[in-house]
Amino acid sequence: MMAFGVACTGAASGMSGSPTTAPSTNGSPAPATAPEEATLAVRSAGYGLVAPIQRSVAVWDGGVVYIAGGLDAANTTVGGVFSMNPTSGHLTPLGSLARPVHDAAAAMISGKLFVFAGGAGVGSDNVQAFDPATGTGSVVGHLPVALSDLAAAQIGDVTYLVGGYDGTRPRSEIYATTDGTTFSTVGHLPVGLRYPAVTQIGGRLVIAGGLASAGPVNDVYTFDPSSGATTLTAHLPAPVAHAAAFTLGGRIYVVGGRDAADTALARASEIDPSTGHVEAEPPLGQPVADAAVAAGRQTLLIGGWNTSTSSKVLLATLRAETATPASQGNGGSAPQGGGGNVYAAIDSKRFRPSVVNDPTFVYVPNGLPGTVEVIDPKTFRIVRTIDLGYRSFPEHVTPSWNMRWLYVDVDGTNELAVIDPRTGKLVRIIHGVEHPYNLYFTPDGTKAIDVAEYYDRLDFMDPHTWKLIKPLTMPCNGPDHLDFSADGSYLLIGCEFDGTVVKVALKTMSVVGTIHVGGLPVDVKLSPNGKVFFVANQGLGGVSVVDPVTMKVLGFIPTGNGAHGMAVSRDTTKLYVTNRLAGTISVIDFSTRKVVNTWNVGGSPDMVQVSPDGSQIWVSNRYGTTVEAISTTDGHVIRRIEVGGDPHGLAYFPQPGRFSLGHNGVYR
Repeated sequence: MMAFGVACTGAASGMSGSPTTAPSTNGSPAPATAPEEATLAVRSAGYGLVAPIQRSVAVWDGGVVYIAGGLDAANTTVGGVFSMNPTSGHLTPLGSLARPVHDAAAAMISGKLFVFAGGAGVGSDNVQAFDPATGTGSVVGHLPVALSDLAAAQIGDVTYLVGGYDGTRPRSEIYATTDGTTFSTVGHLPVGLRYPAVTQIGGRLVIAGGLASAGPVNDVYTFDPSSGATTLTAHLPAPVAHAAAFTLGGRIYVVGGRDAADTALARASEIDPSTGHVEAEPPLGQPVADAAVAAGRQTLLIGGWNTSTSSKVLLATLRAETATPASQGNGGSAPQGGGGNVYAAIDSKRFRPSVVNDPTFVYVPNGLPGTVEVIDPKTFRIVRTIDLGYRSFPEHVTPSWNMRWLYVDVDGTNELAVIDPRTGKLVRIIHGVEHPYNLYFTPDGTKAIDVAEYYDRLDFMDPHTWKLIKPLTMPCNGPDHLDFSADGSYLLIGCEFDGTVVKVALKTMSVVGTIHVGGLPVDVKLSPNGKVFFVANQGLGGVSVVDPVTMKVLGFIPTGNGAHGMAVSRDTTKLYVTNRLAGTISVIDFSTRKVVNTWNVGGSPDMVQVSPDGSQIWVSNRYGTTVEAISTTDGHVIRRIEVGGDPHGLAYFPQPGRFSLGHNGVYR
């Protein structure tokens, strides 16, 4: 059984941001176009266990992986608990569970390792808790039924237990618990399943494969805790049980497992959660089944079985996150969590399959008139005007995490206007989002962040229900633009009105650092290598370079009066900076951190977007009534288009990338 420590996975929701009452896309055929250029790589982590183990549980908590129970090389059930340093592989024995167990499920709850059920035959209904601080384990509760062969996943503070075997038949129940000792039945699978592969993505469970009464299945189900509904969303290429599932880069991966002949498998599949499209990945270097999965800053497959019990630890990554020729010399070493270029997916120029057939438009929000102009970038003509009300102040047009919807951040009316990019038309209004000056999505897709500049506050929200998760009052004045670390563990946000940049941890949704950079910090962009952040400083007329670890300013790049908005070039080697008061655009080379071009484009260039082919940038002139399409070859203005007054955060959509971080279209 695979137990998934997904409370801090960095997994991402392919369904994040979907309006709850918007038109359903179930049953829509998946586009034939190949998915983004991201290939799964499963290789040795560079270390192994001291002894073989399979069917154990593993949970990532903070900087430690906890491993407990399982079957040893002699097929003896064990109860030892170890902590493992995921960087060095160093193992520390901590103690033992109260009762040896295998084929269990596990999760970290209130700082303790909870191990649910497990065992052979009828299994057990025991809930065991192990305290890493004292090295002691005890039975603290009981499940509604004795089980083995079940799986677990965590979403926020809720642990979900899926399927299992009661000694007679596979079970279909999905249980939920917040304290590890009291359980409620929150859903059912269409069929009972043992050994399903389970992970979470964007606040939903994904259940892949498993062993039904008649044998392994290839079904992939999605369970939505908000509705209690379980939906068949995809099919794996072949039936499988005892597999591992995890999320990377907004995709679900199902690897290894056993077939109907009980043979360990070396195959792997990728699932796009937004479309249900399934792609076969390159085979693993060797078969593996019954590995424990620990997902945190990295994804590890621990132990398992092929023809014998294994002591190997495998590391799962995406090859698209390694450095490419276009990203070489980007000013530093690889970002935290592996990978050489955080923007590798936008350099590919390939679209997410779910948006490849969407019409290409530029969406321009006009603050004072309260409209959104929809422009065809091929003809430079306005094809539609969406009226949201005079003085409603739409600020930015924000693609949802999975790029399925476009949200207009209507600051003046506390609303999000939802545009369907497949038609370019308004389909819904979401009420009760407080003063959304800006909108972002965490890299794992599990939370939306309403930047309520008016209140000096970040509101962390559920991107499905738009209910408030946690408000965070900022220790500064005028928070408005932000970006995320390479590993998705924190963000940096500029506070425009007092010269402060603030660091916020995403797991705890709390402030963990501040730095005074002076001036008026506005837009924020992470460097391709993930080491530093560039902060456009309108008050100082340039870009501050900030080290997010030491929270110190490493340097300053003068660009022009009113440095305001930024965008990364399509080849990810340059940074475009709009100088709103100077009427210019500066081009910074990431490798040298120097300005290599300054283009005089006139007007008051504000927010900026790069065309999908990289040949143009589009900017809004905030103090005027126009937007401009500008050549990235020499900076000349190709076309100036009259729109409404006070144009702001325009979005050019669709764009290459695996997922959207929000704002007016920031992709990775």
